[in-house]
Amino acid sequence: MRKLFFIFIVFVIFGCASKPPKFVLDEYVWPKESANPKIQALRVITNSNEFPKKESGKSAILKELVGDVNVKWIENRSIRMATDGKGKVYIASPIAFKIQIIDFVKQEIRDLNFGSIMPCAIDVTPDGRIFIANRASGSIMEINEDKKVLWSYGKKVKDEDLKKFESGGSFDSTGLYKDITDLYVYDGKIYVSDQLFGKIDILTLDGKFVKSIEKVPAPVALAVENGTGRIFAVSKFVGKVFIYDKDGNLIKDLLEPGDNLWALNFPNGIAFDSEGHIYIVDIASNGFKIFGQDGTFLYYMGDQKPSVYLGGFNNPKDIIIDSKDRIYVLDAPNRRLVVFQYLSDIYKKARKNMTVEEPMLRW
Repeated sequence: MRKLFFIFIVFVIFGCASKPPKFVLDEYVWPKESANPKIQALRVITNSNEFPKKESGKSAILKELVGDVNVKWIENRSIRMATDGKGKVYIASPIAFKIQIIDFVKQEIRDLNFGSIMPCAIDVTPDGRIFIANRASGSIMEINEDKKVLWSYGKKVKDEDLKKFESGGSFDSTGLYKDITDLYVYDGKIYVSDQLFGKIDILTLDGKFVKSIEKVPAPVALAVENGTGRIFAVSKFVGKVFIYDKDGNLIKDLLEPGDNLWALNFPNGIAFDSEGHIYIVDIASNGFKIFGQDGTFLYYMGDQKPSVYLGGFNNPKDIIIDSKDRIYVLDAPNRRLVVFQYLSDIYKKARKNMTVEEPMLRW
């Protein structure tokens, strides 16, 4: 009898732990359902014809979020994005040779089309400076919205030099790139990850080389922790997050690979909210996951399979969070940008003093 009771308890504990979190369309919380949600759906940018026409509670919410005006599709080959935190979101699509700018203030989406530049990573400053990585030339650039290149640093590695690197011979990759995966601006510096070379280069905002952090395990996404300057590098193929201090010294690795909800299956983007929670978008899990600073799993947002409905995603590519704790998810294969609001103290205080000029991300 005791044995059966023990088996029952183990089944309940591990069986419940493996079940996906249940969520209501406009109320998402962690680590369990509550009357006080921590995340709420805010906006979906897509073409409203994408959604089913049935008049249901779910469709009604989607219609409210999308609006009655059909807008341009989000480019389905987009891979990275950034925001100035003031109403603009910039989406980089290297295969399409363009950047899409979603302007919530002007209520429009416009394209910056390039002839030879393939923007594969992007970040912007609050004052509107735009920094991109160009896959075609293997370089980092500052551009403006008129598509003028203000400066450029670096170049694509030559095949003969790449062979030296791959063979383990003596090789200096300074100023050379092969597979730029992310670009992040923090405290007057640009952080650039190259997955093949396993490095994070640090540049000034005018394109001067500062230093390189080497032997980073295949970094695919970057974020720098506000205040501490700690560098978080996500490795898609290792399934971990590697943390470095501001000087580039490895502190520790965080999280584990796996196909469970609390593990990293195929991570591709990372961001922090104002309270230090770690958000990681996971392509294979079709959603994003939230962890505490110590790696404790807090919540999973998704449907574990491709989905067009709110709360679900289809191989999402990137995630960013602005200074007002608005969470942007690049749900590229669904051709949409999904925006949530983390209901932090910053958000609650800001709501009391919000002006009509404040972009609410609703058109």
